[in-house]
Amino acid sequence: MNTKETDDRALPVALQGRVPCKVKGKIKKGDMIVVSDDPGVGTADSDPKLGSVIGKALENYDSQEVGIIEVVVGRL
Repeated sequence: MNTKETDDRALPVALQGRVPCKVKGKIKKGDMIVVSDDPGVGTADSDPKLGSVIGKALENYDSQEVGIIEVVVGRL
């Protein structure tokens, strides 16, 4: 689909599976990860709104700096 050969702006997109995700804030394994105020970065939410969920955290994280954890995307 989107390859570097056709578009220099192409980015990989995960539809299902275990994938790395940029996050910030306090996240516990099992938390739902949703979009944050920072573009391209997720954060935990205990009551996510429909359509805002990126995936479910598979690791703990606790920092206001942007880091990367593994999340499961798709069937939760």
